[in-house]
Amino acid sequence: MTFTNDCPCGRSQIFTALEEMALTNSHLLPETKKVVYFVTAMQGESKKIIYIGFTPNLRRKFKDHNRKMEFEFLDRMGYQINISWIVLPDGTREKQGQVIQGHYVRAFEPKLNIHQNTLAAVQAEESKKRIENLEQCKYDSLKKQVENWEQSGDGKDTIIKKIWEAGRERPMVNI
Repeated sequence: MTFTNDCPCGRSQIFTALEEMALTNSHLLPETKKVVYFVTAMQGESKKIIYIGFTPNLRRKFKDHNRKMEFEFLDRMGYQINISWIVLPDGTREKQGQVIQGHYVRAFEPKLNIHQNTLAAVQAEESKKRIENLEQCKYDSLKKQVENWEQSGDGKDTIIKKIWEAGRERPMVNI
């Protein structure tokens, strides 16, 4: 499986992972090899790396992962959450694995590796997207109404008055 994320320098960084598994199958992850792992979120054609870690036991790591709540939330929001990993060579020391992980984190800048990106931040980002979509729908609807009013021969003053009245009558929407 090949993934790409744009790095800040404008070039696309690419790597090939040896294995990939859905988050729902995390109980089947390997236990014994030291790995650098990548958690991806896919929705439609878009696949982004959202977390990168290092562990000597991938199955145990995902049993009690510190970002498990965020991964499961994104899964419930309709994202396909997958875990991919690269097995490090035998004899790789813990510190070396952490350094390799750090290089990948700097290259891909996954959102959930940043400490401020907690579940609340992820939920806030999803709410913001829903509000933006709702506002866009309202705008599109009003634009269509204005076009209809213009076609029916209403003048600018009449259209402005209708827009004003429509805005006052619109009920509050709780999100």
